[in-house]
Amino acid sequence: MLSVDIVNKIIKEFGSPCYVFDQMEFTDNYHHLLSTMRSFYSKYNIAYSYKTNYTPYVCKCVKELGGMAEVVSDMEYDLAKKLGYENSNIIYNGPYKGEALEEHAIKHGIINIDCFDEAVRIVSIAEKNKKVDFRVGIRLNLNIGAGFVSRFGIEVNSTSLEKTIKLLISRPNIHLAGFHIHISRARSLEFWKKRVDQLLQAVDKYFIGAPDYIDVGSGMYGSMESSLEVQFGPNVPNYDEYARVVAGTVKEHYEKSRKKPLLISEPGTTIVSKYWYLITRVIQDKKIAGVQFSTVDSSFQNVGEICTIKKLPFYVLRNGQILDEKSSRKIDVLGYTCLEQDRLYSDCRVAIKKDDILVFGNVGGYSIVNKPPFIHPNFKALCLDSNRNVLIIKRDETFDDIFRSFVI
Repeated sequence: MLSVDIVNKIIKEFGSPCYVFDQMEFTDNYHHLLSTMRSFYSKYNIAYSYKTNYTPYVCKCVKELGGMAEVVSDMEYDLAKKLGYENSNIIYNGPYKGEALEEHAIKHGIINIDCFDEAVRIVSIAEKNKKVDFRVGIRLNLNIGAGFVSRFGIEVNSTSLEKTIKLLISRPNIHLAGFHIHISRARSLEFWKKRVDQLLQAVDKYFIGAPDYIDVGSGMYGSMESSLEVQFGPNVPNYDEYARVVAGTVKEHYEKSRKKPLLISEPGTTIVSKYWYLITRVIQDKKIAGVQFSTVDSSFQNVGEICTIKKLPFYVLRNGQILDEKSSRKIDVLGYTCLEQDRLYSDCRVAIKKDDILVFGNVGGYSIVNKPPFIHPNFKALCLDSNRNVLIIKRDETFDDIFRSFVI
């Protein structure tokens, strides 16, 4: 968590609410994941998931660290290009690829198609550009026993997959480059083992030799504060355990192969969530039916979906010092919106009151990108850089930002 001195400095200079991104800690975590995976399989790289948190400063950090960009829209693609990415280091995924797909394909970017219709689209682009060689991957839909049917990808061992591959390779200037898989809500080592094993089985079935790349998507636990980690159960895997299952299996599979595929994973929350913080102030208190409701100057939408299913790590400052006073009654920390479900934290046991400062951790995933222009514009984001200087990386949004596209 952010130190008290840093928070007090930020409150004095910038007020509340605000996000804080810890660049040094983020970089250390990034290197930890990268080096651990490469210790098992050297031809590995990270493709950072822009949809998780597309703050340009964070995406630029990833680029400077040698990482790739994983995008799922033209908006995210355009950001990667503005940051200076070559198309060969951009992966375009997702079920709704925009007009930029054609440019990306022509410039030899990585594309993982999601359905047969996208294969038809790629073939159409290839037929118009016969002198260009295209490389295309396919997102597979695998059943690893996760308990739900995913809407994404093309079902493995299906006639649809056979038809898609046949269509793609019918064009002499289309090269089937790799397979991609991403499965949500399946973070255990057991599920990862099934994911990798089934993916490699599919690769062996449809490729002669090794593909250019194997993209295993994301869905690993990252580093967490202990108070959050314990809520996920007793056996939360670490990077070394994931690396043994993922990179170790790929290494063993291609031990005798002359060609080694690039192994890619696409972490988002895994590498960014812990290193974003929310600083927010209690603006009012009230008591109803024995419950204290403390409203803050931010919203659950600023924190992300995780606050609806887990209790985030946090601490309270009063007069610049950590507050240890316990409350005898239940306290719910509420956001400023007019929604009953706007709760940042339920059943808080610290005796908070008006003007106290709350510092929440682990808010970097699906928060700043998911906050709608609802009731209030979004607020500033700061960076605590590698030299521990505080920089503004996103200003407060204004009335004009919200209403510029409307006709008034």
